[in-house]
Amino acid sequence: MPVFGIEPDSYTGGGVVTTNPASSTGTAASGLPKLRWPGRRVRTAFVLGGGANRGAVQVGMLRALSERGIAPDLLVGTSIGAVNAAAFAGEPTIEGIYLAADVWRRIVAEDVFPRGRFDGTWRFLQRREAVYPIDGLRKVVRGFLRFERVEDSPVPLVLVSTRLEDGAEEWITEGPAVEAVLASAALPGLYPPMQVGGFHYFDGGVLDNVALATALSAGARRVFILLCGPVDISVPVFTRPYEAMFAAFGIALTGRLKRDLAGVGPEVDVVVFEGLTASGRGEPVDFSRTEEWIEQGYRTARDVLDGYDAVVRARRSSAARARGAAAMDKARKRLRP
Repeated sequence: MPVFGIEPDSYTGGGVVTTNPASSTGTAASGLPKLRWPGRRVRTAFVLGGGANRGAVQVGMLRALSERGIAPDLLVGTSIGAVNAAAFAGEPTIEGIYLAADVWRRIVAEDVFPRGRFDGTWRFLQRREAVYPIDGLRKVVRGFLRFERVEDSPVPLVLVSTRLEDGAEEWITEGPAVEAVLASAALPGLYPPMQVGGFHYFDGGVLDNVALATALSAGARRVFILLCGPVDISVPVFTRPYEAMFAAFGIALTGRLKRDLAGVGPEVDVVVFEGLTASGRGEPVDFSRTEEWIEQGYRTARDVLDGYDAVVRARRSSAARARGAAAMDKARKRLRP
């Protein structure tokens, strides 16, 4: 049944646009744009979600995956997940993970949230575009990246951002790498919108903090999701209005992920690594626990992978037995007079 009252352009493609030229071949079964890279087949995808300073856990998760020899055909990142995805895409090895961990360990709050002349709550009430300039974050991102343009990434890379002019979710697959990462990580209110190619962008987490749908639109059949927090969040008792707003935003983010997970078909394996619980998160400007969080991410992913490996082995064993039984049945039929 058609939709009445609005133009089809308002919802075609699920409100998603992409800079990937190959996506012009059509749409996926979900109605979202297809993502294709000529000469490359996407089977395994890593999806890295947003979560500010808690993104340190993803470094440990990437280490656990690399130690198992699990390599991505596609990396998808949103917000801080875009920073980590782009960093890993440039050198998708154990050595690259150790280098990224070193960069994380050197970050302090002043690097990305610099104190000004008027610090504290007053900064949120001033008439200005954002609380913090994005220059410090830009410097940090440059320290992570090893390629100039997104399309030059050794591993296909998609950075999810929110386009202000029309509210579209944009899957960025080409263009200046630093600008694209910042477009995905510009937290509304904290950082000013990023201007790239004539458009303005906010943090991709506004529309899709964990872009599972992006990986599925690329044809992935095995998706590893690297979260910065848990799937089930507990809302703390809040005493300030802005705390209530942040709590509501967090509920919306996890609600989207749960709906996406519920819609995954049986032909796709999705492996989820949960991040920090509410009690272990700390303040968004606290980078003093980076080492602890990297190690926690590693342990969490290692334990989940142990369980997943056991399931895969059992599945293969069952399939082998089924093939053996079918072969024996076929042989018996041949021997019958």
